[in-house]
Amino acid sequence: MEKLRGTLVVEEIKGKRGPFCVGMLKTSIGDFKVTDKELDQFAPGSYAGEFLIDELKTKTVPWRQGTFTYIQALIAEGGFLIDEEAQLHPDGEAAPQAEPDPLDSEEQAPVETPAVPAPKAVPGHKPANSAPAPDDEAVFGIELYPQFAQRQSPIALDATVDRQLFRQQRERLKDTGYRFNSVGQHWILEGQS
Repeated sequence: MEKLRGTLVVEEIKGKRGPFCVGMLKTSIGDFKVTDKELDQFAPGSYAGEFLIDELKTKTVPWRQGTFTYIQALIAEGGFLIDEEAQLHPDGEAAPQAEPDPLDSEEQAPVETPAVPAPKAVPGHKPANSAPAPDDEAVFGIELYPQFAQRQSPIALDATVDRQLFRQQRERLKDTGYRFNSVGQHWILEGQS
């Protein structure tokens, strides 16, 4: 394992399965592609800090009638040691998809999407939003659900879950007023530090 100081530039890409983030780690020894699922929590921007690298490897990916090759940095668990962040895209627009979604290249069993219960009818009350709420207990699991249900802050997601579930957790936190704190590597409710 190597610890390198550098800047991680994170971009959000709109893919067929929804938005995902990729990064470019710029260091004194070179620039490396980062496709770690933990990046899906980050907002587009640049993040200075130290990064614990488990391995550097060459990766070739088939894409749109050809292939491209790059050097990928595999970041160790807990290896994003962020000092500060800076906004990358002031217009807030996501970059168009210019590369494959890492979820497409992972070899995994099909992920079951949690069943969404039908909303309960309250006599004399019409819901403001007709879309049913997701089954939060299935999305967050036995460990994180109590924290989420009580709107505790901070909440740290487990990056060892599969990428699709990780993205569902991220979206649900965003939908309910949480924002990602890159320095602390956790989610906090808006207005809290």
